[in-house]
Amino acid sequence: MDVQAGAAPNYRIVAALSYLLGAITGVIFLYVEPYNRDEFVRFHARQSIIFSIAWFAVQVIAAVFIAVMPHPISALLAFLLRIFDIGTAIFWVILMYKAYSGERYRIPELADWADSLGF
Repeated sequence: MDVQAGAAPNYRIVAALSYLLGAITGVIFLYVEPYNRDEFVRFHARQSIIFSIAWFAVQVIAAVFIAVMPHPISALLAFLLRIFDIGTAIFWVILMYKAYSGERYRIPELADWADSLGF
């Protein structure tokens, strides 16, 4: 939760944009010069990729459960998935804001996973 003092405003904007299209912009900014050399941008790009993968995995697993459950349970699960999606969208905007403001916010467990992947 420390603020990246050395991050130039341009790099903060790029770090925030790495969340814009999830894994797509995360991969782009992870490999595009000169941003791929800035550790602040790389951190947020990696976290964006992992956040997108985790969100997608939850969507797939929930869709399977919704498809195989009887109607009352599947309707409840679909409602809960919509609530989860709203919460995820709000958290996604918060992540973009924290990157823009220069904060190196680490999502518990996901950031550690992103760091261990080594890209």
